[in-house]
Amino acid sequence: MQKFLYLIYASRPKTLIASISPVLISSMLCYKLHSFNIIIFVLTIVAALLIQIMTNLINDLYDYKKGADTKNRIGPERMVQKGYLSENDMLNGIYVVFLLAIFIGCYLVSIGGILILCIGLSAFLFAYIYTATRFSVAYNGMGEFFVFLYFGIIASLGTYYLQTQTYNYHALIIGLITGCLNINLLVINNLRDFSSDKASNKNTLIVKFGKSFGKFEFISMFISSYVFLYIFSLSLNDMMIFYSFIPLSFFAFFIIYKLLSDVSFVNYKALPFFLLYMILFTILLTCNIYL
Repeated sequence: MQKFLYLIYASRPKTLIASISPVLISSMLCYKLHSFNIIIFVLTIVAALLIQIMTNLINDLYDYKKGADTKNRIGPERMVQKGYLSENDMLNGIYVVFLLAIFIGCYLVSIGGILILCIGLSAFLFAYIYTATRFSVAYNGMGEFFVFLYFGIIASLGTYYLQTQTYNYHALIIGLITGCLNINLLVINNLRDFSSDKASNKNTLIVKFGKSFGKFEFISMFISSYVFLYIFSLSLNDMMIFYSFIPLSFFAFFIIYKLLSDVSFVNYKALPFFLLYMILFTILLTCNIYL
């Protein structure tokens, strides 16, 4: 039972809004357009969660094996590095999550066909190559690109396609919005882990170009998310969607200010604050689409 709890912790449940957000918002768009199946919705959410969980478990294992996670790391505890789980324990957890994702994925493929099959297989491949291979995405400065693609654009468009068997411009914009937010989730982690990443040759964009670049990247993604939100509101001919986010934007300004001025905030508080922001953003946009 204790190992199961450690596996849950290794899945990083607090960060799972990253996979929920694009699926939930795009599904609500489908509901608004009168094309919504609750079973497909639930299974899409579960499949997205399993892919993120598998990515996180693989990351926990291989960051330890490659020396990126050491006793000096600042962020949340990693289960293999701390000795709470053995490498075999983590591998068994990865296999179970993979099999569950395959089981659910087979049903979704029966609904969405070859396109969903390609998305699913490439997502599994991405989950593995993100940290597990010699040329891992996370170690070569391409993490932002894959997060933007899979936890933004593909998640949103794939969700919409499963419900409607068509594509939609608005679903693409939702993918752009959530992709920007999920990049910032990665940026916070990379800013916090700058020293340990550099020491272990984990060449994130922030290791390559410095912390100032990371802070610029963070601000740029925040601004971009609001630009895309404006375009989304304009395309739906409902600017009240955009205006309703003005109060939340003050929270965004606070996070940006603290991230620029307070090192301890970056190391210990930026992640929970930003996760709260993402949850509020997702709820607000979902409710606005519904209404």
